Amino acid sequence: MTTTRIHRFLGDNEYSFDLAPQVVPLEKRLDLGIGEIAQRVVSGRFHHRDLIEIIRFALIGAGTSPEAAKNLIEIFVDGAPVSPVHALANEILSATWDGAQPEPEVNADE
Repeated sequence: MTTTRIHRFLGDNEYSFDLAPQVVPLEKRLDLGIGEIAQRVVSGRFHHRDLIEIIRFALIGAGTSPEAAKNLIEIFVDGAPVSPVHALANEILSATWDGAQPEPEVNADE
């Protein structure tokens, strides 16, 4: 059975990410459809804001409060090197698009 939730390290801990429940709010925020968002990120023709919003909405979709997600973005994504941020956004989109194998739940202090 596949899921759209993944667990990855971000800054100081492992966190859960699940964009699927937040696709519509992401589309509204970026004023783009999920297909165009994914195409921009995969092709490398993204805006940095695309990456930030993908990660932020995926944190929220996995149960992190909006305030905690905003704080994590400010601390660990804003000003970080683009390559690892891009890689994480790509993994989140891939799990949203194709699914991922279920992983054990993460109990981070979110």
